[in-house]
Amino acid sequence: MKNNLKLILGIIGGVVVVGSIAVAMIHFWDDLKKLLPCFGKCDEGLDDFDEIEA
Repeated sequence: MKNNLKLILGIIGGVVVVGSIAVAMIHFWDDLKKLLPCFGKCDEGLDDFDEIEA
């Protein structure tokens, strides 16, 4: 019985941790984009090839 309770609480705890990480990522997404160098800048080089496709 104790092992089942530990297993259930462990699963619930894991779901809570993953959910809180997802909520934090959504909340701070704009700040994270500013900290990571490739976000927004890597796509600028691809704009040159849009004319070729058209």
